[in-house]
Amino acid sequence: MVSAKSILIRNIGTFITGDIRNPRSDAETLYIENGKIKEIGTSRAEADVVIDAKGLMVTPGFIDSHVHPACGGYTPVQECVDWITPYLHGGTTSMVSAGELHVPGLPFEDANAQVFKHLAILSRRCYASRPAGVKIEAGTMIVLPGLEEKDFDELAEGGCKNVKFIYFPYEKMELARQYVAWAHDRGMIVKIHSGGVSRSGVNVPAGAKVIFDLRPDIVGHICGGPIPMKVEDIVQIIESKEFFIEICYCGNFALIWRVLDLALQHNVLDRIILGTDTPSGTGVTPRAILRLIAFIAAHPEVQPEIALCMATGNTAKAHRLEPGIISEGKPADLLVLGNIAGSEGKSPLENLALGNILAIALVMIDGQILISGRSKQLPPPEVQIGITYGDGTEGPRELD
Repeated sequence: MVSAKSILIRNIGTFITGDIRNPRSDAETLYIENGKIKEIGTSRAEADVVIDAKGLMVTPGFIDSHVHPACGGYTPVQECVDWITPYLHGGTTSMVSAGELHVPGLPFEDANAQVFKHLAILSRRCYASRPAGVKIEAGTMIVLPGLEEKDFDELAEGGCKNVKFIYFPYEKMELARQYVAWAHDRGMIVKIHSGGVSRSGVNVPAGAKVIFDLRPDIVGHICGGPIPMKVEDIVQIIESKEFFIEICYCGNFALIWRVLDLALQHNVLDRIILGTDTPSGTGVTPRAILRLIAFIAAHPEVQPEIALCMATGNTAKAHRLEPGIISEGKPADLLVLGNIAGSEGKSPLENLALGNILAIALVMIDGQILISGRSKQLPPPEVQIGITYGDGTEGPRELD
């Protein structure tokens, strides 16, 4: 890890803002100070660290809207240690928990609301340590009957920002709507597991009727996690323009372009966010967000810069996160991306439009360079960036 008070990035070839309303900037330079974006298009020539982007693409770090952390960097569902570090090497700088569901011994068949509440608060506190440096919005409460308004006060006081419906008995819809109201009163985001049963096999499927009755903020994995709702239900959800729509890597890929067609028809691309729904039965998938971006960018009517915004600014907006958009005052959570040797496309955006993934030349969080030169999860970039440090040495340097 390399830390510096000031960082200058120059010779940016393509500048992606993360803001889907204005996804590209003509700026070729970026100045960072004390971990924040200070100046875009700066005329400065000096800084403690100077990065020559060599014409590569700069974007916000990817935000995975749907992960299932459990015990630090250990995931019991795949018996894998330190799964978060590989995701960092896949360009993910922030994650949002969709529930800490994989802790061994959780009582799914005889679920207890208080157990899930305390688990959410504990997880929120534990993941504040930021494994691998990644920002993790942990502590997502799985809401169940048996909660009172004071429980939502306790969640808010514990820093929990998200609640999720998955194991709730939807015949108790009046109670469910009360929970949504209590969550919203405390500024919390409400997500629902849409579609068929999860890996646990014990939740109730949720289609359009349940979603419209509940009125959550985010419809989780609309293409399935792993099984989607009926297509006619998906059409109703997107036509309503009421919800953020999450596309996850663990879903039905055949439906993704259908969802994009509907989103284009109803002008709601700004409400599509991307997640992995991992670790899960699909595995640990460090490249998943990058692969989703490339698959979406290959749609003939979706510009690749729009796909990048789905994985950055859109998700930040849906979850009210500070990163995700490159603008003055925002955290310097950034990627430098380039072509992989042998790719058909001549530029990063052209390769994404062809469905090709990209190489990662640099990953930065809060102005700290965590990865430079190349990612351990991807081929190296065809063109290497240049880094000059304050002591006169040149990089890139390996991750500590």
